[in-house]
Amino acid sequence: MNDAFTVEALWAWYGKEAGSLAEYDVLHCTGGAPRRAMFSKYIITASLGNPPSAAAAQDRLPWISVVGLPFTDQLWTGISVMETSTLRDGANRAVVPTRYLLMDSAELVRRRVEYTTLWDAVAPVRLPPEHDESILLEVSPPAVEGLTEGLETIADHTPGSTDAAGATGTGQRRAAAVEWAVSVAALLLCGSPVVITGGGALGARARLTVFDAVVGLLPYGVRSGLRVGSCIDGGDRPPTQLAFGPRHTPSARCVRLGTPPQVPAGPPEDYRRRLSRLIEVVGFDTVTAGLRELDAPVAPADHGPLLDALGRLDPFRAAVNAVEAGQQSVRLVAEGLNSLTDGEDTESDGFLRLVECGIAYAVDPGGRELHEALRRHWTHERSGPRVSALMAEALLNVVLSGAEHAMDSTSCRTRLDALWRLVEQCRKEAEVLRLLPGRTADGRRLRYAAECLCLLGPDRVAGGRADAVHALRDSRRLTLEVLARESTDPVRLVAWLTPLAPAAPEAPAWLRAWAVLSVREARQASQAEPRPTVEDAVHVLTAAVGAGQPDWTAEAVRGLWPQLYTVATVPGDGDGAGDGDGGRPGEDGATARFSLLPRTRNRGGTRKPSPAGTPGTPDVPEIPGRSPVPSDPAVSADRAAPAAPFGPPDARTLRTLLTADPDVWQHCRAAADVLSCLVGVPPVGPPWREAACLAYARSLHQILQDGNLAPFLGLLVGELAGPVLAEPWGKEGEPVVLTALLRVPHQEVAADLSRRLAARDEERRRRQAARERERAVQAQRLSEREAAHTAHLRATRRAQENQAVRQAAPERHGGTGLPTATGTVGAAGPRSATTATGPRADHGRTPVVGAARPGEEPDPLERLEHAARLPCSSRDLAAMWAPFTLDLESAAGRQALVVAGRWWEKAQDGERAALFGHLQRALLAERQCSVDVTADILHEIRRLIVAGRASGHSGGGWQAGPVLREVRRDLRARRARVRELRWIRLRAHVNLAPGTPRKPRKWNRGSTDR
Repeated sequence: MNDAFTVEALWAWYGKEAGSLAEYDVLHCTGGAPRRAMFSKYIITASLGNPPSAAAAQDRLPWISVVGLPFTDQLWTGISVMETSTLRDGANRAVVPTRYLLMDSAELVRRRVEYTTLWDAVAPVRLPPEHDESILLEVSPPAVEGLTEGLETIADHTPGSTDAAGATGTGQRRAAAVEWAVSVAALLLCGSPVVITGGGALGARARLTVFDAVVGLLPYGVRSGLRVGSCIDGGDRPPTQLAFGPRHTPSARCVRLGTPPQVPAGPPEDYRRRLSRLIEVVGFDTVTAGLRELDAPVAPADHGPLLDALGRLDPFRAAVNAVEAGQQSVRLVAEGLNSLTDGEDTESDGFLRLVECGIAYAVDPGGRELHEALRRHWTHERSGPRVSALMAEALLNVVLSGAEHAMDSTSCRTRLDALWRLVEQCRKEAEVLRLLPGRTADGRRLRYAAECLCLLGPDRVAGGRADAVHALRDSRRLTLEVLARESTDPVRLVAWLTPLAPAAPEAPAWLRAWAVLSVREARQASQAEPRPTVEDAVHVLTAAVGAGQPDWTAEAVRGLWPQLYTVATVPGDGDGAGDGDGGRPGEDGATARFSLLPRTRNRGGTRKPSPAGTPGTPDVPEIPGRSPVPSDPAVSADRAAPAAPFGPPDARTLRTLLTADPDVWQHCRAAADVLSCLVGVPPVGPPWREAACLAYARSLHQILQDGNLAPFLGLLVGELAGPVLAEPWGKEGEPVVLTALLRVPHQEVAADLSRRLAARDEERRRRQAARERERAVQAQRLSEREAAHTAHLRATRRAQENQAVRQAAPERHGGTGLPTATGTVGAAGPRSATTATGPRADHGRTPVVGAARPGEEPDPLERLEHAARLPCSSRDLAAMWAPFTLDLESAAGRQALVVAGRWWEKAQDGERAALFGHLQRALLAERQCSVDVTADILHEIRRLIVAGRASGHSGGGWQAGPVLREVRRDLRARRARVRELRWIRLRAHVNLAPGTPRKPRKWNRGSTDR
């Protein structure tokens, strides 16, 4: 195939005669004058513009252009050579002649002749010949010599590749050159001319080798209509599709030699990417050899055949074989998938294996190149459903692998994000969501599917995608499982409900039940037809209680009340399994409706015992997201597991919710107590505050007026009255709740409650009378002890005063000291402050402080401390404190002052103000102190308080501020009284009233002052 051959060529000589002033024209050509016009047209069409002067350093002549001329029945190739000459025209301008040869392309195509080989055959031919016949060209095509030389030329101009050495450096140079050639070849698919810059120093043949390197990466049939030129002058609308030229060439894409250009997105980028991957997987030589075999004529702008040409190289089978042998790689799988077009081979097992490997590789950081291959098959109508099914299985396998291998949630979330990003790119969210739960009732698959969606989050799954929202609404079991898992986090639960739009009119009935948790204004959504079922109401209530949101719980009870009390009033066996098929789920996962008409229970109006046999202790299975309530192991052994989120509801589920966390029912306490009574749980009652009891009574009155609860009024009122009638009696807000219960629309029930209330009141009066009698007896005993103690204190005080008078008598009579039984009294100095026989003579003596002997009265200081701790009056405290104030410097006086301060700290303002008045009267009347001594004692007490020395080290509660203010008020009153007395005295001596004669002046008879 590479042997030399000859090809017949038609020729033409284009130029002008020496010294001529005429324009350029065909001077000689094959066929003579009749063909001059034809050749002139071809030459002008292939003209590359005005060449530079002979002195130019770059872009020197010859300029070569090769043009493929696809005719209807035959392909021709024209080569034009513009070269220098020594001729001058009549204006002394250099004549630039052009050699033009036209030859049949059939033999050139068969021999796969390159541009370089064609130039080597044309270069030695000298025109014009002496005849007008065609000539024979001797062509010797070497094997891909132009392609190899072109890559070397490109590598020489690639930045950073000139210094590379060794085998590694050579490989890098070749890879960089191939990358540039692939990018320029892809640019030809854009349809606009491509101009290569930066090759001004290259000769004509070197430039043709660059063209061979670029066009060699396209199917060989592209040469049939391609126009290339070794150089153009930069004018508008260049006649070539690929040429060397200046950077300022208009309407052309300029590419610098050796620097890979940016390929625009679309078919050009697809061609570049697929060709690059094909070279990496199959090999450069294999790819170029395969492209040379594709000799069918094709235009660069015809993208379909060009992309199909890459697919014909078919790496699909190589990829499938590698997967079966366990030697697959990202590149092999990608090329295998990229080789398939138009949904071909999508029914084969090999395609499924490639897609599975592609999805597995797409999760890895280096698997992004598989996204496009998977997207192309996923969006195809034939292969799309199978890829969606495989993607759903891949999502579940990620979660399953994380659960089995104890992977952390971050790793699982990263892998899921990578897969879901591919789902979003292909806009296949709805299709994958419908496939996730599967068609069979597989609880394990459902749990993993819900875990997958929870890891992805609501924004990724349903945010902004109407079809994804419809898919979640259709997948009731999956969505309920997700909502049940997210109910422990109120923020995430609302984030899931917001895109689902449960309040929308088109939302299904089971989803409209959740509207009460998402938007408060959508409460009426649960009342629209068809209404949510009983099962749906229990699901919503479970989510609200599990989230620990009292406001949500109140909204759920308020909006879904008919369904909730239906669960509580359905007759059953006590374990919550109602009769009939009211709780049996349907084929689509929905639950059949319970009848909303209440039926009388078979317990005769009394609360039925709990299944465990302990009254008032219902079963408490674990709430999702909550810790189980500890209980008796015997009871726990009989406890059943909680119902699934889409399971049938029963009374036991409602008992579990009512006893799980009492705080979540605080905003709907009345409704919770009614439900508790119906399912056999003791009611809690309202918080005993006026406002809370008023709200509780209003809600309770509204509930009891419901005619559907008429058969249960006796039970309800009897149970609800328990917390009200229980002790302590007379709680705040109790009358409001009793009024609501007495207004029940059932006379017998109201009468029975009235009898219970009367019995309670009678018992209350009886207990109050007994307490009053006991209090009176205690008061009499206390009074007797006080009287005895007072008499004892008076006797002691008189004895002390008498003794003080006897001791003070010698001092008043003067003289030298007289010897007595107790000592000697000096005549010069005062008596000592204390003696062995008694206290000072100015006031009484402090009682002896000590522990009481058996059978004696309690210690006075202990009685004072006991009275200070009790809410006693200021009169009583002053009476007990007065004896200790007689000697404030003693330890007992200081301690009594501290005890009085503690009483002062807790007493009311009125009692405080009266304390010192009572103390003054006690000192004057009972202690028989003089007015001066009493004033001194009170002044000393106030001085110690104001100075801050009244508390001592035992924490007395005296406050200097109120005492100081009281002293100041007393001082102001005394000053005012003095001024008033002075004024009265003045008026007594001077008559100041007008018209009244003055009092006659009394003259001192002994005075000489007349």
